[in-house]
Amino acid sequence: MSTSPSSNKLMYFVVGILVAAAIGFGIYYFTEGPGGEDKLEISIGEDGIKIDGN
Repeated sequence: MSTSPSSNKLMYFVVGILVAAAIGFGIYYFTEGPGGEDKLEISIGEDGIKIDGN
């Protein structure tokens, strides 16, 4: 099966986008996503001080 150079370039482009997306998702997941650090929220209102440790 012979393929033209332009179809090979398109295939490499699509594979590159998928690899970049996988790396980006991994960075997001391990820094900001569910696997990230616990967050502490402190709010002051009419009811007093509320501390919520997620």
